[in-house]
Amino acid sequence: MKISYNWLKQLINIDLPLEEVCEKLTMSGLEVEHIIETESIKGGLKNLIVGEVMSKTKHPNADSLNLTTVDIGQGDLLSIVCGAKNVAVGQKVVVAPIGTIIHTGTDSFKIKKAKIRGEVSEGMICAEDEIGLGSDHDGILVLDNQTKTGTPLTNLYDVETDQQIEIAIIPNRGDAISHLGIARELQALTGVKYKKPTIETIDARGSMRVDVNIKDPQACPRYAGITMSSVEVKESPEWLKKRLLSIDLKPINNIVDISNFIQHEIGQPLHIFDYDKIQENKIIPRFARPGEKIITLDGEERALNENHFIIADSSQPIALAGVLGSADSGVTESTHSIFIESAYFDPAAVRKTAKSFGLNTDASYRFERGTDPEMVEFGLIRAVNLILELAGGEINSEIVDVYPEIIQPRQIEIKFDEFNRFIGYDIPKEKALEILKDLEIKILANNDINVLLEVPRYRPDIERPVDIYEEILRVYGFNNIPIPEKVNYIPSNIDKNAPNKLKTKISNYLANIGFNEIMNNSLVPSRMYSEEELKDAIYMLNPLSIDMDIMRMELTNSALESVAYNVNRKNSDLKFFEFGKTYTKKEDKYIEKEVLQLTFSGKRHPEHWSIKNSDLTHNELIAVAHGIGKKLNISESKMKKTIKLENITPKQMKFHGLKQEITTLSIDWDACLSKANSTIQLKEIPKYPIVRRDLSIVLPKETSYDDVSKVAKSSLQQKLTDILLFDVYEGKPLDENQKSFSVAFFLYDPKKTMEDSEIDHLMQKLILNLEKNLNAIIRK
Repeated sequence: MKISYNWLKQLINIDLPLEEVCEKLTMSGLEVEHIIETESIKGGLKNLIVGEVMSKTKHPNADSLNLTTVDIGQGDLLSIVCGAKNVAVGQKVVVAPIGTIIHTGTDSFKIKKAKIRGEVSEGMICAEDEIGLGSDHDGILVLDNQTKTGTPLTNLYDVETDQQIEIAIIPNRGDAISHLGIARELQALTGVKYKKPTIETIDARGSMRVDVNIKDPQACPRYAGITMSSVEVKESPEWLKKRLLSIDLKPINNIVDISNFIQHEIGQPLHIFDYDKIQENKIIPRFARPGEKIITLDGEERALNENHFIIADSSQPIALAGVLGSADSGVTESTHSIFIESAYFDPAAVRKTAKSFGLNTDASYRFERGTDPEMVEFGLIRAVNLILELAGGEINSEIVDVYPEIIQPRQIEIKFDEFNRFIGYDIPKEKALEILKDLEIKILANNDINVLLEVPRYRPDIERPVDIYEEILRVYGFNNIPIPEKVNYIPSNIDKNAPNKLKTKISNYLANIGFNEIMNNSLVPSRMYSEEELKDAIYMLNPLSIDMDIMRMELTNSALESVAYNVNRKNSDLKFFEFGKTYTKKEDKYIEKEVLQLTFSGKRHPEHWSIKNSDLTHNELIAVAHGIGKKLNISESKMKKTIKLENITPKQMKFHGLKQEITTLSIDWDACLSKANSTIQLKEIPKYPIVRRDLSIVLPKETSYDDVSKVAKSSLQQKLTDILLFDVYEGKPLDENQKSFSVAFFLYDPKKTMEDSEIDHLMQKLILNLEKNLNAIIRK
């Protein structure tokens, strides 16, 4: 949220440096992210000067240009090429000499000495839109003839300098999303009383009443409105435009600008309808009916359903309640009669409507966090006062204020001894009570032990005594609580197989072999899945956006998203791992599983002239997974059951915009935790030599290395200590349906040195079984 410091100082007269004010806000929980110096006129009219046109002749090489000489009161005349049709001798004009920076919209450029069609130009004679004094570009700006030549333009026009403060508002602090809200906060932090904007009583009567019929009081607890006629829609005055521009809002017209001004001043969103476009003078806040549609102010046609809360007239929807109005009912230059809406909507109803369309407007931002129901009528009268002042017209109805069940302020009882135990420090009672008063929390009863409090309606986040304690503490200042000299600590005994300890162990192992850990959001878009897959999905009731509407069912797409992000930034050789949970629903049962995802993509090594590189393969990834099993002391056969090599579909590749090959597998981490064994088994160092024998085995293409391993283990049994595949070959002179494995077998007898005859016998037995069971051919 953006705050104008000048605007804020109209509500609270604080005599503190801006840096100190921002420090107080940040320490209280309203973090100041940026402070930007702003000017009511971009560039501040710096270096612009009043000049007098002394001569004007036609440009010899361009019919549309003129050669002028201009006196700016500094001795020599400036030669300036000017294309304006209205330039004339004797005029007082605005001149931008060499070195002046001109700001146009979001762009800017520096005036330099230049040749234009062969003639020297030593500056620029400016139009009003080129220096931020208006929007006219039909010709140069001509000043009053009495203006003195050489006068800086800053002496003729007031340029207001300001500081724009950007504050990060946490979701539970809807009360702070306005200049008034920040002034209230500073009252508590500094003790300086703020001034609420004043309103004048109005004579609310007339014949253009609009009937309001709230169909769902829970979604719309309060709705107020008033009709005005004979208003003039026109450009806003300078002071109002300056206020909006100071927080980066674009002025539109006086009526719309007033509603935006009040929203940012007091935090009460308003919506203004063209009265003549409301059918049968009826306003009906209700949930939409299936099949209804609305074209909103952004020009989008939106299909509605029963979850969308709307404002309707007697025949059709005319606004998404608390979010965005319709294009058909909005105020235009031809509008003369208006109906002003000021309401309090249920935050959940607004959030559900806004998020379903991916909308985030200034109004929905406030309604979603909770506005003040007591500000509804105040905001309405404030709008009427300003419209009468800036747009004329007259009030033509009474205030229609439908408030079926008045929202009562919450009452909370606190205990001082409990409060001091909670924070671990004794804050004086008098100071705590003073803070509560500055926070506008009323003290209904106080017996020095218990205090009964009434919380203002604009603070729905304060529900329990502990919330009151936190309010007192944050205003008192966390930094004012002394650090105790002694801290009591009881060390805990953590089991070796504690889940977090094992996770850290495996994370370190993977990081040591070149992997990077990734962490992705648990919320993903449903559109990446098929209808069949979505049968098991868990949908969010109030999704933040259409890209976060279900909980992830697997980690493969998360890994692909991270790969795509890196590949798009020219980082294509990737090794990722992620610990994360998956969420599914089967037969009304929610299933939550923890998974470890491993992902390869790109080359094996970083590019270097000394290394012959190749792509990473799925076999290497499986080997890494079995390495994890060894770290957890899980047998290879058991570990194999936890590993699933994922099949990445063309649809997934297209969704993430990927082209390079990716290999990924998932490991059932919950199963690994249940099988992990912390018992260390020691083996005696071999007394006798370990024997190695290599075989080059030609096999059918469909035969796996795992098949070879099984035959070897059954043939060599206890004598086989290890097996290593060190080469795989396909191509000539082998047939197309053949491949060759080069495998090393390691043999060992713990009782004696193995003799050649025994080794040859074992290897012959192995060869026979390979030929018999796998149709293998041993290459001699």
